[in-house]
Amino acid sequence: MYRTQVHKFSCKPPGHDAARQRENQRRHRARVKGRVAELEEALSKAQNNLDDALGRIESLTAEVQQLRHALGSSSTFQRRPTASQEQGAGVGNSIVDCADDRRKDQHAVRPEFPHPIIPETRTPAPDNDCPLLPAPGVGESTMPCRVAYSILKDRSAPEVDLSAANEWLKPGFRRAIVPGAGCRVQTHILFAFTPTTPTPTTYPTMAAAAHNPLGHISIGVRDYEVSKAFYTAVLAPLGLKLVYDSEAPVPGTKEVRTLGYGADPKHELLNIFEFGDDAAPPRPGFHLALNAPTRDAVVEFHATAMASGGANNGLPGVRKHYGANYFAAFVMGGGWSLLEVVCK
Repeated sequence: MYRTQVHKFSCKPPGHDAARQRENQRRHRARVKGRVAELEEALSKAQNNLDDALGRIESLTAEVQQLRHALGSSSTFQRRPTASQEQGAGVGNSIVDCADDRRKDQHAVRPEFPHPIIPETRTPAPDNDCPLLPAPGVGESTMPCRVAYSILKDRSAPEVDLSAANEWLKPGFRRAIVPGAGCRVQTHILFAFTPTTPTPTTYPTMAAAAHNPLGHISIGVRDYEVSKAFYTAVLAPLGLKLVYDSEAPVPGTKEVRTLGYGADPKHELLNIFEFGDDAAPPRPGFHLALNAPTRDAVVEFHATAMASGGANNGLPGVRKHYGANYFAAFVMGGGWSLLEVVCK
């Protein structure tokens, strides 16, 4: 006779549940041990990477200190500010030599005229981020160095000595906004040095073309000062500057304050009139589109518009439905419904 009794509603012998529970516990412990081993391995790899990074930081710090010491007698260096300093502090006037990144400059394409910051023997390409330069200030209008070089070369008359740009542009150089974007320069300093009359190759649609059917575009805005600040900033990357600023109208007359933007006073492209509450944005389906000399100028336009109170309506990028090379950005602001800048 079997001593083991079988329960009424079960064919399993007593103790079966306890054995299954012990087996489940054993399997769970095995899984936990395996997971712990995986985490320990990942932690070890992360620790090794951290040690390598700390060693790299220490090495780079020592290299920077050596370069500062070597160039201290002839160059004024400024420490890279922290994020909090960049947000709250203004940009100083110290000039920072960005030639410390020599590994990047060894194979760089040299510009045709000396770099505005350092001697020609150590000229970096405009792609150099210049991390030791001051950062662009909040609301400060800047453009990529490569765009500034192109504008300066195209608009310089034969009698202008390009080497004189060394001293003129020094205070305006800033480090890259994002890694890999290249150094920047303040637009107001660039255009203060740039001749007012461009060469025909600079603006072919306005100066060199035999016939340009578009004379100018006029828009109405409500707030004169707001529009002036916005358009002066966002049009600078396109090579357009404020060339006309009317005086306040005489009370009781129908005169309105007017702004004019163009390559120079003889080639105004955009006129802005202050109509107060009578001004209204155009109906849907109509917007203002301007050409940019480079894709970098499109990116600069969009970033400047965002910093000047504009609203994003399309990030910089290729619009394939318009064309394979249609690189454009769209913003709203400045009293206008939609403003587009494109490089084709």
